[in-house]
Amino acid sequence: MNIAHLKIDTTIRFVLGIIFIFISIISAIAPITQSVFYYPKGENIYSLLSPICHQYPTRSFWIMNRPFALCSRCFGGYLGLGLSFLIIHSNLKYIKRLILGLLLLTPGILDGFFQLITRYESINIIRFITGLCAGVGLFYIIYPVKTKIITQQKENLK
Repeated sequence: MNIAHLKIDTTIRFVLGIIFIFISIISAIAPITQSVFYYPKGENIYSLLSPICHQYPTRSFWIMNRPFALCSRCFGGYLGLGLSFLIIHSNLKYIKRLILGLLLLTPGILDGFFQLITRYESINIIRFITGLCAGVGLFYIIYPVKTKIITQQKENLK
């Protein structure tokens, strides 16, 4: 891998990390905007994020007496995915990362499934944690670059 590939990888990771963290941040900005500037200010953020989340108020964190524009699980998922792109550097082979990713996705899937088939109702902090784990798990599954090798090659190029 040459220096151009290293720059492209670093740029892609940075851009994707910022995008997913931005989604999480604007989710929290929507209720603040509505509280400070009054309704309907902030509704455009809710509308923007509605295609990627059901936005049930009872399944969302609240700030200033208004719900986030993402449910707790989606908020954690996008935040986990964004932080993973910026922080995680893995030297595991893809099959091991795939298994790790699937294991990290499992708690969120089980939590949602049990809510669907039973009377169990998860709490928002559990939804957030399972979403955060799922975001990290999704990163391990979708991002196939062995970043430890890239990091070592960056040091060798200096």
